[in-house]
Amino acid sequence: MKKLTLTVLLIATLSITACSEQKINEWACRHEFGQTRCSNLANKAYHAKEYDKLKKLLEIQANYGNAQAQERLGFAYDTGLFGETDYKQGLYWLQKAAEQGNVRAWAGLGVHYKEGWGVKQDYVKAVELYQQSAEQGYARAQSELGNMYENGLGVEQNYEQAMIWYKKAAEQGDANAQASLGYLYRSGKGVQQDYKQAMDWYQKAAEQQNKYAQYDIGLIYDYGLGVEKNYTLAFQWYEKAAKQGHKQAQHNVGDMYEQGQGVEKNLAKAQEYYEKACHNGSNGSCENLELVKQKIANL
Repeated sequence: MKKLTLTVLLIATLSITACSEQKINEWACRHEFGQTRCSNLANKAYHAKEYDKLKKLLEIQANYGNAQAQERLGFAYDTGLFGETDYKQGLYWLQKAAEQGNVRAWAGLGVHYKEGWGVKQDYVKAVELYQQSAEQGYARAQSELGNMYENGLGVEQNYEQAMIWYKKAAEQGDANAQASLGYLYRSGKGVQQDYKQAMDWYQKAAEQQNKYAQYDIGLIYDYGLGVEKNYTLAFQWYEKAAKQGHKQAQHNVGDMYEQGQGVEKNLAKAQEYYEKACHNGSNGSCENLELVKQKIANL
């Protein structure tokens, strides 16, 4: 009986301790001195994929007025971390953080205005927000601003300006900016055409698993741009990009399997990749898919 009583007391003590710790943590998140502790708990919850716990911690901090938590909460709603995406909530919390001068939030708001997430699409406003963040050195904003200049969205198209902002971001390790720099060097837009520089930047982005860089490296080997043509290497790089969902890379892999170019001919694999590319909206893939099916049926 005594042993049973001790067991019950131990369980009760542990339950009270766990409950007390939770209350202490929530209480700490509502006060200035507890913000570092709360941020650490939020990081721990994120890495453990305990998203309900993460949401609660961020909400407590955000309502307290913590700009970093507000920005993280906005990003979480934008990406659907707590379930489905909620652009209205994402916009709300990013605006709260931006009002406190959070540079990441400015860039996040820029995405909202560029894409029309929870707000009327406004490229000029997007550029303004990206510029504000980019000038503070935030790499993602610099990359996005480069993209706006490259495509003439909200500003007059200017490849030289695109190059400037991409380079700032690329030197900070932004993979999208590195891939975009590679493209500008390959195409000679805003800079003298330089295949070696293009390859150097593509390689940096590809090392970070950037599918656009992987695809473009495939193009370089496929067409022999500044290097000797090498269909085997072209296939390998296309395949890397295709596995990440790049539709044109999927089409090219299907084509190389169909032709036996850079890889052993395999109509079943060609069909598989054409199906993926067709499903993703790649031009010509659906037609190629039907032709390959006919070839297989006639074997």
